[in-house]
Amino acid sequence: MSVATEFHPDVWVPARARPERDATVLPFRTRQAGGDPAPLGGAAPAGSRSRTGEVSFRLTRRGYAVVGLLAATLVAGLLWLAHASVPASPRAPDVGAVTVRDGDTLWSIASRIAPQRDPRLVVAELEDVNHLSSPTVAPGQILRTR
Repeated sequence: MSVATEFHPDVWVPARARPERDATVLPFRTRQAGGDPAPLGGAAPAGSRSRTGEVSFRLTRRGYAVVGLLAATLVAGLLWLAHASVPASPRAPDVGAVTVRDGDTLWSIASRIAPQRDPRLVVAELEDVNHLSSPTVAPGQILRTR
């Protein structure tokens, strides 16, 4: 039998490095805030209470990733909500008939009654609805738009 197993070593541990009553002693070195390894046995688990009663939390890389993902999701949701709550752009009133004014053309009438649409399509519709054989119109002429 060896002499080393008969006697336990007598080691002095400073008071601040001694584990708390409910603390778990970790068998490996943990990293402190400055990047230096903490002393063995003195690190309390994350979320444990210190002697002053305050709770200390440490985030790992995965924790930072999760917090960042939650923040990005929250921002994206708020942006979507803001975009969805904007009222639609006001549309031109649906006009059933238009009186041709002096200097009007089918193109200007099409641009006036349907500014969001392609004027070429609206001109073709006006010619079809009003049975026009040419794109010329006269002042005072009434054109149906539907």
